[in-house]
Amino acid sequence: MFQRIIPLLLSLSLAGLVQADTLKLRDDAPARYVVKRGDTLWDISGRYLSSPWKWPQLWQMNRSEIRNPHWIYPGDVLVLDRATGKLRLEKGSRVVKLSPHIRIEDSDAISSIPASRIAALLKRPLVIEQSGFAAAPRIIAGADERVVLAQGNTAYSQPLDSAGVWQAFRAGKELTDPDSKENLGFEVIYGGDLAVTDLGTTVSTLQVKSSVEEIAIGDRLVKYQTVPVLNYQPRPAPSGMGGKVISIYGGVADAAQYSSVVINRGAREGAELGYVFGVYKQPRTVKVDGKDVTLPSPEVSRLFVYRVFDKVSYGLLLDSRQPVNVGDTLGQPE
Repeated sequence: MFQRIIPLLLSLSLAGLVQADTLKLRDDAPARYVVKRGDTLWDISGRYLSSPWKWPQLWQMNRSEIRNPHWIYPGDVLVLDRATGKLRLEKGSRVVKLSPHIRIEDSDAISSIPASRIAALLKRPLVIEQSGFAAAPRIIAGADERVVLAQGNTAYSQPLDSAGVWQAFRAGKELTDPDSKENLGFEVIYGGDLAVTDLGTTVSTLQVKSSVEEIAIGDRLVKYQTVPVLNYQPRPAPSGMGGKVISIYGGVADAAQYSSVVINRGAREGAELGYVFGVYKQPRTVKVDGKDVTLPSPEVSRLFVYRVFDKVSYGLLLDSRQPVNVGDTLGQPE
């Protein structure tokens, strides 16, 4: 696969790191690491840095030689020279076009975060404004009297404006801001995909191609749009943005590592793809000698924003040390 090895130097002076206090090299950073299939940039950077979300600083310290850290492949070797405080990437020759912030994943390139954990969620609307959901075309009947449709069944809907694949959804729970009590939208439940067989004029005809949940009469249809799995460049969310976890995708009570959660910060508040938050437990108060004492609120996870809507965003939990719950707060990552 690799025709030749090119040594690329990343100038990581250990003295400089300590002085700048921006990157802290781990004491147990490996002298040599071979990149493996299934690795992520977050994982690899975590082997060298106490704060793996700072990997853009790690990779871009020699921009003339390494222009984009997302093009690292299985078989590449990271070599740490502690005597000089430099990290060398031995990489095969491969010519690719790079963009500075976000790009579509290469099939072999190492991804930023576990792509398989979010790929399906990138292909679905997830959150729809109440007015938009109410205006979406509805499934009005099946080929017979059944109310639940399965793969291969015929469905009829209100007239659609285009052919192709449409996705069936039903209303899920309302997302509410815990502080202002504002309705932030509805988290919709995906049923499956239907392909149009006849647009018609007053009624459209579709066939169920696949289903993961029940597809029922009355479900709403949203046109399928291909969304690529993206490679994100992380950066800390602004210090004053804050926010809270308001929902855990899948309806579980405790969110663990690689779970997706919803936060009450969206594009309206300035949230962006790649923002990293620290997740902190809700403050807890105990009685000590008859007085209330508030316990410290530790950081229990780091949240990586991978999808942004107008009023909410979805984030993937990384480096989780305790379960994350609805109501936990967001702050600067440690």
